[in-house]
Amino acid sequence: MTVLLSVALLVLTVAVALLFAMMGELSSRVPDPGEEKSVVPLPDATLGIAPADWPDALRAHMYRGRRVLLVLSPVCATCSKVGEELSHLATEELGDQYTLIVSSGSAEAGAEFVARHALQKIPHYVDEGGTWTIGSLGVNSSPAALVFEEGVLTDAYTFGTFRAIQEKVQTVTTGGLR
Repeated sequence: MTVLLSVALLVLTVAVALLFAMMGELSSRVPDPGEEKSVVPLPDATLGIAPADWPDALRAHMYRGRRVLLVLSPVCATCSKVGEELSHLATEELGDQYTLIVSSGSAEAGAEFVARHALQKIPHYVDEGGTWTIGSLGVNSSPAALVFEEGVLTDAYTFGTFRAIQEKVQTVTTGGLR
């Protein structure tokens, strides 16, 4: 009986520790007031790479001039805000420069995120488990904006709002500071 109680206590302790770790990770993804408009270089991206194995849903979009690949996740509060922001923009306002990867634990969760935010108007790919995003791009965080020139990753940022990254991309396009 004592051994069973000890094992139960150990399992409970591990579960509580994991719960606190998950809560800490989620809270770190919620920006402080004022951070929403910030755009920060993404340190874990491998600039200069040109993925050879683009998902079919994105391949045709990534080799035509400058393209911005937005990486969002259904479990990220900021990503949900960005998804909501994108849902209110007209297709003409978005242009054809943006594509979307929804990195999610399951294909169903990714598809639900796309549907909930009406993101079907943007070329998109649901990356189950984030395997392609991590394996091919070296990016393991969201929201992220990855800027490609003719299929080569030139810039990578994390951001708080779509408008903020849209302004940053425009600044970089017109020769502003990175």
